[in-house]
Amino acid sequence: MKYIAAYEPDMKACGVLDLQLLSRYLQSTVPMDELLEGTGIDAGCIHSPDTHITLMQKLAVFNNALSKTDEPGLGLKVGQQARFSDFGVLGYAVFSSNTLLDALMMGFKYLRLAGPVLRKSMKVDGNEGYFRADQLVELDSLLPFCCEYWFAAVLKLCEEVIQQPFPSTVIYFPYPKPDYAALYEETFQCEVVFDSERLEWQFNAEKLYESLPTANAMTLTQCLKSCDEMLAKVNGALTLNEKITQMLLERPGQYPSIEVLSSELGMSSRTLRRHLKTENTSYQHILDHVRYSLARHYLLSTHISIEEVSERVGYSDSANFRQAFRKWSGHSPRAYRTQHLA
Repeated sequence: MKYIAAYEPDMKACGVLDLQLLSRYLQSTVPMDELLEGTGIDAGCIHSPDTHITLMQKLAVFNNALSKTDEPGLGLKVGQQARFSDFGVLGYAVFSSNTLLDALMMGFKYLRLAGPVLRKSMKVDGNEGYFRADQLVELDSLLPFCCEYWFAAVLKLCEEVIQQPFPSTVIYFPYPKPDYAALYEETFQCEVVFDSERLEWQFNAEKLYESLPTANAMTLTQCLKSCDEMLAKVNGALTLNEKITQMLLERPGQYPSIEVLSSELGMSSRTLRRHLKTENTSYQHILDHVRYSLARHYLLSTHISIEEVSERVGYSDSANFRQAFRKWSGHSPRAYRTQHLA
């Protein structure tokens, strides 16, 4: 029998449960104000389960964490510190499931509450299992950290549930072998392959069907009710502005015209313009905001050239991009990168 689950990141509403874990791990080395510097996130909201941030804000926090510490394998070390209490009622729901397969399927359903930044899917076919992931937005230098953190956290939580080693067989990572590669093998206790064309974790699925020693039907029912209530808040009705932002972010550099967008939304371009006007915005304003957010991400999180950043945010002429970026930020792209990285 086949089981398939998938998770698609929400660019506009990410949970902050993972940021709580990251801030706790770094509390003695990176002050909270430095971890959140330039993100627009209020430190007082980090420990509230109702707080939701954008994907770009989360990536900015990750970038701050990496730039302010030179600890090799930071993602692996943070992920290994994961506890069920770090994931609130979602953690306790998973912990109380009947089998590990039930726990994983449930985890995918409510994964948005934790807010991982990678697209994720799981396939279980008999005794063979696979976790697969890919990027919604190109992460470049942040990719190793994101992979390390989420895979190490999933491993730790699975082993806490089954109370024995997780039966990994091989993991493939789509980036070069780091200097601390031995830490990967020590963490996952299986073959680790770098420079792969895919991000994939293969495992023996036999353990997924066994009853869990922590199963608790009453606790599970109570936790699922709370998870549904929290998910309803995250999935609340989006404004038209937010819907269009999401549609544009899903197609970086290949932005559809307002005519194409209005058709996809089931209205005329004239009607769309009128609705956006009532929200005190416009298609061009939303597009500029998306381009500016992505440009800042690439300038601060990657080492790619200004010309390539220009192409990735949809400008065929880098001179036009430089002019637009100066209008948005008050600085040239090069000056902005130098100033913030310094």
